[in-house]
Amino acid sequence: MNYLLAYVFLNEFVIMLIKIVFLFKVGLFSCLIAFQAYSQSSGALHLSTGIQDFTTRDQGFSSMNYGGIRTASKAIFQLNKAHKTELFQFEFAYGNLKNRIGNSLNGMSIGLLNHTFYHRNKPLERKLHWGWSNQNVFHIRSHNGFSNYSLRYDYLTAFGPSARYLWPFQWEEQRFEWETIAHLQVLGFQIKSGYIGADPEGFSEENAATGNFLKSMKPFIIGRDWSMGLNSSLYWSLPSENSLGLRYGLSMMALNEGQPVSRFGSALELVLKVKLW
Repeated sequence: MNYLLAYVFLNEFVIMLIKIVFLFKVGLFSCLIAFQAYSQSSGALHLSTGIQDFTTRDQGFSSMNYGGIRTASKAIFQLNKAHKTELFQFEFAYGNLKNRIGNSLNGMSIGLLNHTFYHRNKPLERKLHWGWSNQNVFHIRSHNGFSNYSLRYDYLTAFGPSARYLWPFQWEEQRFEWETIAHLQVLGFQIKSGYIGADPEGFSEENAATGNFLKSMKPFIIGRDWSMGLNSSLYWSLPSENSLGLRYGLSMMALNEGQPVSRFGSALELVLKVKLW
């Protein structure tokens, strides 16, 4: 009986040991793959801040344009791989906007814009890269002259093509790089305030949160709605392998489902590009 128990125990121990060795090999193999991918890639962080000349119109509470200067900041993580480059951009802007008769509102924008560009593994040269983008942006407006219905907002998630042009060059023994990135959103969904009130059309306190979310969603379709952007940057390479740059950007959006909302912005930013690995 004791021999039988010992045999069973030894058999289970061997099986457990085999499983541990197998899991260790799988983990080691995964680590080797991750290390190889890491060693074949490079990463950089772009930090920028500046000013944005911004104009917006929300016909849900006014047909007049509101414009002014906003502060704008971005943080972009860039991941370079052998056959593609990925950009993950977080952006924030805030400022006071006025119409022609002096009424004002506070406008804030928060967004996440992703780009994926595909290319061949070649030395850096003049090149055009094509890819796709995903834009997620939330705009909120608070009118300073209204006691009721002063808060308005809209949200967009959309996908579309994007392109990047790179031009590295030298001047006076200094290294520079010109980069232009453009995107055009094609298809997605939008949520925005209804007529006068802050709540979207279809929203009801009697509905559950999921029901309100689904009823508030409206399609974003290019042709009726528009969202596009263009950014051009000039970078000066430093001896530390980091770069200083100047970026000029244009952005335009028009959401025409329901109560139309439109905006246009042009920004000038100072950029610090930090090489991570």
